[in-house]
Amino acid sequence: MNAPIRQRGRPARSDSAMSRDQIVRRAFNAFAVHGFDGVSLRQLAAHCGVSDSLLHHHFGSKQELWQEAADQVIAPLMQRLYLTLEELARDRDAAAAIRQNLPRSLKLVLAEPYAVEFMFREGETTNERGDYMRSTYMRPYLQRLDVLFQQAVADGHFNPFPPVYRDVLVMGFLRSLVIPGVLQTELAPHLATPETVSAFIDNMVEALFAGFARRPPSVPES
Repeated sequence: MNAPIRQRGRPARSDSAMSRDQIVRRAFNAFAVHGFDGVSLRQLAAHCGVSDSLLHHHFGSKQELWQEAADQVIAPLMQRLYLTLEELARDRDAAAAIRQNLPRSLKLVLAEPYAVEFMFREGETTNERGDYMRSTYMRPYLQRLDVLFQQAVADGHFNPFPPVYRDVLVMGFLRSLVIPGVLQTELAPHLATPETVSAFIDNMVEALFAGFARRPPSVPES
């Protein structure tokens, strides 16, 4: 339902009290839950607690607000992911860095559930916004991971799976933690508390790496 139109005149107190960053973050959360097409600029204004005229004045259009919201929240999150990965990659071989990075990065991302929902909701669309999310944030990080995976394969630690196999396993697992879908009943006990989520991530990562790891060839019995 659209929010009622404000009358002209002096702006509401919330217009002057709400900072730009607060407005952008509230708009980001609304985009994450409803999607770009699922919420109007007037509804965004109501969600942010400001007048739609003020929102239009500061951001111009819903697309411009979406852009600023995406960059304000997703960019620093991806920066933290990169820093975590590079720190591990400096001091460890590629396989060890990937193994330790995966649970850390998953837990870091899940601390921002709206960000994960936003990335999947917007990143899965076949439009300009989806292209922006994939090319600016998601693909560069996956490509950096792929370099490390290739090194781990060359070192003899991992099986030479195609990159898309790894991406499907990791991204699919992450998606299920935020958008359980048909598995919501089965996942409910694992997602009940931060502690159960953390334990579930650790166990799933072990299972994933059991598949990635290259085992020495078996010696035939004489």
